[in-house]
Amino acid sequence: MTGALAARWARTVVPSWTYRWLLPALWLGAIVASTVADSGTCSVENPTVCGPDRAFSLAVVACFASLALLWWQPSAAVLAGVLFLVLELRYDDVAGAQVAWSIYGVLSALLLIWIFLSRRSQRSLSARMPRGQVQVPAAAPLGVTIRLLVAAGLVLVGAAGLGVMHALDQREETHVRRAVEKIAVVKGINDDGEVVLQLPDGATRSVLPLDDYDTGTQVPVLVDPADPHWLRLRAEPADNTYWYSVASAAWAVSFLFVLRDLRLRRARPRTSWSGPAMPVRIDRHYSDAFTVRSADGTVLLGFLHTEPDDLVPAHTAAPAKLTQEWAKTLRRYRGDALLVGDLAEGSWPTLMIGTHALRPTSPFRAPRQLPWYNETASRLPKDFKPAEDAPAPPPIEPAREVPTLPWEVPLRARSWWNLPALVAVLLVAPLAVGTFATWGDWCAAVLVTGIGAPLVHSLGSRALFRVTATATDLWIRTGWLERRLSWRVVDSVEVEEDGLSLEAGDDWHVVGGIADKELANVAAVFETLRLRSHTGLPEEPIARRPSPVLLINAIYVAVCVLILVLTRWNPF
Repeated sequence: MTGALAARWARTVVPSWTYRWLLPALWLGAIVASTVADSGTCSVENPTVCGPDRAFSLAVVACFASLALLWWQPSAAVLAGVLFLVLELRYDDVAGAQVAWSIYGVLSALLLIWIFLSRRSQRSLSARMPRGQVQVPAAAPLGVTIRLLVAAGLVLVGAAGLGVMHALDQREETHVRRAVEKIAVVKGINDDGEVVLQLPDGATRSVLPLDDYDTGTQVPVLVDPADPHWLRLRAEPADNTYWYSVASAAWAVSFLFVLRDLRLRRARPRTSWSGPAMPVRIDRHYSDAFTVRSADGTVLLGFLHTEPDDLVPAHTAAPAKLTQEWAKTLRRYRGDALLVGDLAEGSWPTLMIGTHALRPTSPFRAPRQLPWYNETASRLPKDFKPAEDAPAPPPIEPAREVPTLPWEVPLRARSWWNLPALVAVLLVAPLAVGTFATWGDWCAAVLVTGIGAPLVHSLGSRALFRVTATATDLWIRTGWLERRLSWRVVDSVEVEEDGLSLEAGDDWHVVGGIADKELANVAAVFETLRLRSHTGLPEEPIARRPSPVLLINAIYVAVCVLILVLTRWNPF
C-alpha cells in the first residue's frame, strides 16, 4: 500500500472520541434525564412500579452493556444501545426518558452504520492494491484457552444466579402465603435512613423503602405471624429479579468471549492455506504489538498483536532454548513484511516474515483519534534494541548557550479548554454526587464519582504536563507521577518522529509533546547537559515522586466519598 492510498485508508477510520468519550457522556446525560423525569411513586395497585419487573432487569443489561463495551467492542456496544432503545420505547412510559434514550439510540445507530461503512471502505481500498498470493503454513494447535475457561465459568455463574433467585422467590412466597395485612403508621426516619413504622399492636419495625413516606402517613404492610422479623410494604414487594440481570450479563459476556475465541481459531487454520499478501512496514510498539505502516513507512495504519507458533517444523528436533531465542528475535523485528488477509479494523490478518508466520492474537486496531490528540507510534518497547545494520542517526551538536536553569522545556500549544474543563469537572461532579445522593439515587451518585475520577486524571495529565531540565536531572511530569532522569545515566540523545529518545543503559525514555520548531534546540540543550554531567561520579537511579495530578485526583475522590458518607449518615 503506497503512502497516498494509505493516507486515504487512514481517513476512513472512525475517530475513537465518538465512542470512547462522546457516547459515554451522552449515556450519562440520558441516565440523569431519566432519573429527573421519573416522578412515579410506588403503588399498591401496580406493584411493578417498585416491585419485580423482569423486563427491566433484562433491559438494564443492554443499557449498561452499551456503556461498558464501548472501550472493548464498540460495535457490540452501539448495537446494545440500539437494542435498549427498542426496549425503552416498548416498556417505559416516562416521556423524558424516552426522549433522552431516543437521542442516544439514534446516535448509536448512526455510529453503527458509520463503523460498517468505514470497514467496508477500508477493505475496498486495500483490495485496489495488486497483491500476490502467499502460502501460509499451518498453525499450531490452540487447545483450550483461558478465554474459554472464563466463558464456561460465567455460564456457571449465570446458572447459579438463577438458582439463588429461585430459592429467594420460594422463601418469599412462603412468607406471603402466611402473611396478614395491617396498616402501619410512619413515625419518622432513623439514623440509618430507614423508615420507622408503628404497627397496630404498638410494635415498631424499620424498613429501607424505595419511595419517600411522610411522617404520619398510613402505609399498608404485610406481616408474617410466624416470623416477627419479616415485613413487606404492600406497594414495594421483594424484588429478586436483579439476579436476572446478573445471569444475563454473565451469559452475554460469555457469549462475547466464545465469539472472540472462535474468531481467533478461524484466523489460525490447522492446514496450510494461500492468501493475498500486501507489503507493509512493521515495527515493535511499546505495548508489545506490531505497528503496521504503509510500504514506504510514511503512514501509520494500526497495531496488531501477534505471536509466532511455527518456528520449527514438527519433524525437526531443536532445543527449546533455540526456539525461544528465535521467537524473541521475531518479536523485535523491524522492517518489511507481508500482511495476509483483510486490512480493516476488527480483522484478523497474519504477518509473514520470510517463511515464518506471526499469528494474530487480537483484532487489528487503527490508531485512536481524539480532538486533542492522535495516537502515534513514537514510543519504543521496553526491550527495544537498535538493529546493528541500521544507519546511525546524525550526531546532535551541543548547544553553545544553555538557558537559565531550571528550564521548562517549550511544549506544543495545549487545547485552550483543558484547564477550564478540569476546573468544571472538579466543581460540577461533587455537586452532582451530592444532588443524586440527596435524592436517594445512590447508583447515579457512585457512577458520577467513578466517571469523574478518570476524567480528572485525563484532563489533569494534559493541563499539567511539564518537562523541566536542571543541571543534574530531567523531570518529566506525566499523569500521577513525575519521573526524574539523572543526566549522568543518559548515554545519548536522539531525535525521533514526535519527540526525543534518551538512551540510559538498556532503557529508552521518550520525551514527547515538544514543540516541533523547538525540537532541535531542545535536543542540543539536552546534549550539553548530558556532556556536562559526565564528572565520574556514581550514577543515580531513576526516581519518581507524586505529581499534582495525583493530589488533585485524591482530593476529588476524597470529597466525593465524604459527600456520600455525610449524605448517607446525615441526610438533608
